[in-house]
Amino acid sequence: MNASHAPRKLRTTFRKTKVISPLHTSGPFAVSSDGRRLVTCVDDEVVLTDVDSASEVCRFKGDTTPVTALAITPSNTHLIVVYTSLALRIYELPSLSPSTEAPTSSTSHIPWVRQIARAHDGPVHVLAVDPTSSYVASGSADGHVKVWDIHRGYVTHHFGGHGGVVSALAFDFQKAPTTSSTPTKKKIDSADTTSAWKSMRLVTGSVDSRIRLFDLKLQRTDPVAILEGHISVPRSLSVSSDGKWLITAGRDSVILVWDLHSAFSAHAPSTKKGTRVEVKLAKTIPVLERIEAAGILSATDGGEEKGLKVFTAGEKGVVKVWDVNSGKVTMTLEGHTVGADSSEAVEEQGQIINAIYLSQTSTIVSLHADQTILFHSLKTRTLARQFIGYSDQIIDATFLSPMTTAGQTDSHLAIATNSSLIRIYDANTLDARLLSGHTDMVLCLDKGAAGRVLASGSKDKSARLWAPTAGEGDGEGEGEVAEVSWHCVAICEGHTESVGAIAFSRRCDQSSPSLRFMITGSQDRTIKLWDVQSVPLSSSSSSSERQPPLRLKSLSTQVAHEKDINSLDVSTNDQFLATASQDKTAKIYSIEYSLKPGKGNAKGDLKLVATLKGHKRGVWNVKFSKFDRVVATASGDKSVKLWSLENFA
Repeated sequence: MNASHAPRKLRTTFRKTKVISPLHTSGPFAVSSDGRRLVTCVDDEVVLTDVDSASEVCRFKGDTTPVTALAITPSNTHLIVVYTSLALRIYELPSLSPSTEAPTSSTSHIPWVRQIARAHDGPVHVLAVDPTSSYVASGSADGHVKVWDIHRGYVTHHFGGHGGVVSALAFDFQKAPTTSSTPTKKKIDSADTTSAWKSMRLVTGSVDSRIRLFDLKLQRTDPVAILEGHISVPRSLSVSSDGKWLITAGRDSVILVWDLHSAFSAHAPSTKKGTRVEVKLAKTIPVLERIEAAGILSATDGGEEKGLKVFTAGEKGVVKVWDVNSGKVTMTLEGHTVGADSSEAVEEQGQIINAIYLSQTSTIVSLHADQTILFHSLKTRTLARQFIGYSDQIIDATFLSPMTTAGQTDSHLAIATNSSLIRIYDANTLDARLLSGHTDMVLCLDKGAAGRVLASGSKDKSARLWAPTAGEGDGEGEGEVAEVSWHCVAICEGHTESVGAIAFSRRCDQSSPSLRFMITGSQDRTIKLWDVQSVPLSSSSSSSERQPPLRLKSLSTQVAHEKDINSLDVSTNDQFLATASQDKTAKIYSIEYSLKPGKGNAKGDLKLVATLKGHKRGVWNVKFSKFDRVVATASGDKSVKLWSLENFA
């Protein structure tokens, strides 16, 4: 036999290039001050992720129990983790190398450098690290707060007296006027260190709704001031960089602003136990939502307004920036885009459970109840990056090509999980976005117009079509293209049960993509043919200019099977439709689709050509060959059958 006609050997092994794995399943999270390293919890393991490449760097060796609290030092050198076993462990953070690769099954586990076997008598829910990265405070459900020397592992201070679980912590270190450098790695009660700081205080909040201030320079175990003003649990504490203001916020839906400067400049804390400094409440700002995180922004962030600016994040799922002087919102950073027709469950999943402000990068990072992590840029007022912590079961996936320029094919990946939200990943950076609109679980996906348009079918008995939008860049480079986003441009309603299969027409001019028709299959055992030629291939980037979704009508409806329809596929020439069902059969239909002369309206019909019988269990998938007149079926009977389109045998 001539070697040139030898059968081509099929490739049987493949190397993975990127991995989309669980990033965060539950528990706390932390971000390094430079915004490059993200620490999250996957089950009972702590994972370090490179934010730029979205790749897993390493994992930290745990003790097989869930994590209750963690924190990164401001110097980005150490990670402190507390487990439900009450163990407190300190790890060294590895540096990020430029050649960080995707994770493998042999991802390294970093051992701890110091461990306190039993840090408290109750679970620790909050940690705070001081500005020098030398000390960490831990607040426990036993009502006690301890300050630990990070480098030596012993307790420097122990404060009790809290009326229940400690819910928030914050350090307040103010330099003395003559201080030229920041001391580190020294005992907190050493003469050199204390002389370098004008004030060294720890602020605590607990479920008794009281805020307590402890002076770390005095030999006192009781608070030097107790602030009463909240009527519910305070969840966040923040002291301004000059030490003049303290803001507290919690689940009573208010921000309280306290004047520390007037209180402590007039009355220095006494060493005598039981004496108190009176701190006055300067302002109360109602925010009308339960707050889970809040903080004071630097002067360069939060807008052009002068004065104190504060951010809040909570049950509404958005980050808001407030001007303290006026008590009004100056900026709103959206989280999930929840439409008016989205379910209440989706809105609950969008709630923010924690947020971290990174002054170095002018970024606020928020953690939501659905395990998504959002990076909000205060400079551009946009969502800069999004990580999806956990996708659960993957039901369907398809590549998308929103940009028609050369080299931009398969640039995005759409994934349907057991959720009403569709996940869209950038295939290069793994930056993710969520598409909301369906009110129940999305079951199937397909792409049309050479990958520009996405179609989805759902348990809410509808199908939706999504088109991309891309604007110009942010000015950093001429002609730069901004990130691509998708919006719903059409809705198909008419099925009486879940839409579990969907397929676009396949014939398409790659140089000038267009849509012709779409077919849906449902648990109501029917298939519908839809005319989608009027559906736009792009949507406006401006919400005010965006048109409402088209409401499409079906051209034909056929009862196709006796049980649920699992899969649909259209032949490359758009002449045939293949269906697969739980009734153990697959069927071939001829597609008749054309435009009415002179009217621009389409007409279409589906006619049964053949029924493919032979499988002993339900048929789960069906596909036409792109090169031969053959169709393949895959069944629950563990077999794949090839059928000729010449005689259907």
